[in-house]
Amino acid sequence: MITNTNSIFSKVFIWLFIGLALAFGSGYVVSNNETMMQNLFGGPGFWVVIIVQFGAAIFLGARIHKMSLMTAAVTYLLFTLMMGFTLSGIFVIYEMESIIWVFAITSVTCLIFGLFGYFTDIDLTKIGSILFMGLIALIIAQIANIFIKSETFDIVLCMIGIVVFLIYVAYDIQKIKLQLSTVENKEAMAVYGAFRLFLDFINVFIRILRLMGKRR
Repeated sequence: MITNTNSIFSKVFIWLFIGLALAFGSGYVVSNNETMMQNLFGGPGFWVVIIVQFGAAIFLGARIHKMSLMTAAVTYLLFTLMMGFTLSGIFVIYEMESIIWVFAITSVTCLIFGLFGYFTDIDLTKIGSILFMGLIALIIAQIANIFIKSETFDIVLCMIGIVVFLIYVAYDIQKIKLQLSTVENKEAMAVYGAFRLFLDFINVFIRILRLMGKRR
């Protein structure tokens, strides 16, 4: 059973790698196409991408227990592709070397917290509600800062966000490990696990980039 769970768990990281490669690859391609950038950020295209992105995320979360592997994979890849479109702006704003370094830093920190979540005997599922409330508070504070426009407050929120989502990495890893040992639809659940870790990774990456990224 343990061996089988570990084998399935490795597929979570395979899907995570595929999703990250698709997101950053598509973002880079779009950033180098002026017409696509204008259509995406200069018109309704951006909102179409956002709507499709949210729709895919909601559908994946609500139906994952009844999905086939194919449906879960297509939905996940559609979401990561749309995320790539929204990330395309970073390739215009920040230097490529800076993006690569921040990606490496994010990968290492997420790996450390992921390993902690996988091997620790501490029951992290108990802090799920606390993490969720912290996330809601963070979102509210970020919305408030749109009107306050405080750079210092924005830096503080970025640092808090990094901590919150790194803890989410450990929390999600432990929860995915538990779910893969109990659910029957393990292949589809591996895709969903990758989706959750993908969101954690992107949120950490964006915030570190805002703090440390070198602009063009």
